[in-house]
Amino acid sequence: MYITLMPVVLAGIANMKVLKSSWLKTWQTPIDNGRVWRDGRPFFGANKTWRGAVGMVICSVAAMVLWGGICRIFPYLEQRNQFYIFNRNTVLFNSFVGALLGVAYILFELPNSFIKRRMNISPGKAAYVTNPWKYMWLDQMDSLFGCALVLWFFYPLSFGQYLGYVFLGAATHLGINVILVKIGWKKAI
Repeated sequence: MYITLMPVVLAGIANMKVLKSSWLKTWQTPIDNGRVWRDGRPFFGANKTWRGAVGMVICSVAAMVLWGGICRIFPYLEQRNQFYIFNRNTVLFNSFVGALLGVAYILFELPNSFIKRRMNISPGKAAYVTNPWKYMWLDQMDSLFGCALVLWFFYPLSFGQYLGYVFLGAATHLGINVILVKIGWKKAI
């Protein structure tokens, strides 16, 4: 799993740095453009911006191309990367898959944000109030559903493998977030 979806991990960390920089500032507009649902609350909130979406796609493409290059240098990695079982490890293929992973990551985060706004949870805040562990896991795995789906288009995952990617990915996401909070790159898990 780590060999195959390492670009998603790298892209997520890189995009976090993009969002803390001045890069892509002109794309800071919320994806929902400030529109509200019939309950008067925003669809997704101010933290889901075109800047984050565009940044994630760019970072995913860059990470996938970089990781593809590393996999070419180390055949052990390339042979175990499920994206390359039925496809050649090329810059064009990696760019395409990277873009798909970035788009899937963003799209599969949006329903979680929509639900959190309905629960009156502010953007950037966690939904850990009533059942912390359940919501913490859901917060970490939303985007993994999309990324594992992208992989499934290129490699025939069983349902168990798909869920394995989602749950191991969520555990990894949670672990990385703990580290990022401890080193001061992130405010909350």
